[in-house]
Amino acid sequence: MQRRDTLAIVVAVLTCGCKRSGSHEQQPPPSSPDAIPHTTGPIKIDGEWDEPDWPERAQRGQFRAANGELARPSSEVRLLHDDRDLIVALYAADENIETSDAFDLGVGMLALHVDASGTVTPFTPGVRAAVGYDEGTRDDPKDDDEEWVVEIAMPLANIGLLPGIPKIVSAARCDVPKDGVRRCGSWSASVTAN
Repeated sequence: MQRRDTLAIVVAVLTCGCKRSGSHEQQPPPSSPDAIPHTTGPIKIDGEWDEPDWPERAQRGQFRAANGELARPSSEVRLLHDDRDLIVALYAADENIETSDAFDLGVGMLALHVDASGTVTPFTPGVRAAVGYDEGTRDDPKDDDEEWVVEIAMPLANIGLLPGIPKIVSAARCDVPKDGVRRCGSWSASVTAN
């Protein structure tokens, strides 16, 4: 009886799919794509997500740390599309916003780096970005900042995000808060336009 219990425990451990603590592997995206919602009205690329579609329709994802827990400082991605663009909003809780703070965004084979000034590298034709800040100022360590949001629009035709054609979308961010400890988080999913 004890041998059977030990064997059951070994099988459970081997098949649980758990990651080793401290591993930096990213969670694989789900196998079936999520449909990114179509906007119901125009989205102004201004770094503010005050249009009703952002809270009511957007596909949302919270960044996770390497250990699977919610990333701290908090980061979030929201996805929408209209007839022309994939529209991505990236939220960063940040007590000390610096121009060098950034997100790395991937859509299929396209990899972009977007910093806290809204600069997108590499330059990609048709991609537009803008950043909004809530409280505080960039590059001033004396004040206490709160958060920043970057909105990015990417032409659907350029990235190949079409109905029924899934793409992997991923986002990652590292930050060094005022305590000096570097923390990272990421998110990814298989998505398609609806």
